[in-house]
Amino acid sequence: MNNKKKILIFIDWFLPGYKAGGPIRSVANIVEHLQYDFNFTIITSDRDFGCEQGYKNIKLNKLIKKNNYKIIYLSPENQNKKYLSQIINTLNFDTVYFNSLFSLKFTLLPLRIIKKKKKHAKIILATRGMLGKGALGLKKRKKQIFLIISKIAGLYKNIIWHATDNIEVEDIKKHFGKNSNILLVSNISEKIKPYLKRSKNQTKFIFLSRIAKKKNLLFAIELFQNIKTNKNIIFSIYGTNEEINYLEKCKKASSKIKNNIKIEFNGEVSHEKVYDILSENNFYILPTLHENFGHSIFEAFSAGCPVIISDQTPWQNLEEKNIGWDISLHNKAKFQEVIQKCIDMTDDDYQIMSKKTYKFAENIVNDKSVIEKTRKMFAYE
Repeated sequence: MNNKKKILIFIDWFLPGYKAGGPIRSVANIVEHLQYDFNFTIITSDRDFGCEQGYKNIKLNKLIKKNNYKIIYLSPENQNKKYLSQIINTLNFDTVYFNSLFSLKFTLLPLRIIKKKKKHAKIILATRGMLGKGALGLKKRKKQIFLIISKIAGLYKNIIWHATDNIEVEDIKKHFGKNSNILLVSNISEKIKPYLKRSKNQTKFIFLSRIAKKKNLLFAIELFQNIKTNKNIIFSIYGTNEEINYLEKCKKASSKIKNNIKIEFNGEVSHEKVYDILSENNFYILPTLHENFGHSIFEAFSAGCPVIISDQTPWQNLEEKNIGWDISLHNKAKFQEVIQKCIDMTDDDYQIMSKKTYKFAENIVNDKSVIEKTRKMFAYE
């Protein structure tokens, strides 16, 4: 007899998708590490983020058995209250885990249905950084109105909040009250590959994230405007094009950079290729407005690629550890000073920094306490 607790997960996009970035990796890592402790069923959309076409050769609107979980891919016409009610009524589950604060189809609708029909279920909601100041600053008025209405309606009453760092804990308390039931559990990190030794014969910078205002690519490009060097520098940009007008602004800004600093727009990249691409570069740049974890940042660490990021992430005091820099977005001069330092850095100094960066990631992966805390979160009564 199988006595494992049954966990129902709602997420807008999931594997084989990759364009939505961090949330997909967060849930995939949970399932990978806890598959022997819980029975996971995932309800998601039938296509990747921003795609008009669905996944090929995948059965829709039916429960599919994978190696370590079950999943239902919903077609657009079935992402509605009626069909979600049918699914929820037919599934047995102990806990529901939501991965968005603002998703209509994969949080708000199923949350209301479950609260009405499955009152016994424990409900956990991961805000995925959506309450951060930088994130709320985008479409600010719309989000503020939603938060006010949701509190008045008691939509999030009696739920458990999953926060991944202390900043997120405070954000939840700020918007939903100091007495909110919050579990502080960091994201489970992905397993890493062996370290690859690289030289710094030519300095290569990389941006690998969604191309959107929140990720602040335009700021990153503008950092290279006043860099003084006779060396040939490459800044490679990879990412899903989320905002067309923003991408055009970024390309326009890149055209003003010096000839010996080459900026390349390489489009999106599948998750399977991320490690190899990061391993070909020297420094990772992400002056993000906000991250509650930043899976791409951790992926850079795991590839031995020191990072130049904003101070709006959980990754702090990086310079002290000699694995990168976390800098205030109000200090553009410091960002440029660091980029200049990276260009002028000797190969020997870079090798030391790269190895320390990889070791930092390795220590995180080998720390089993995060997996144990995640297990306790789902077992929490």
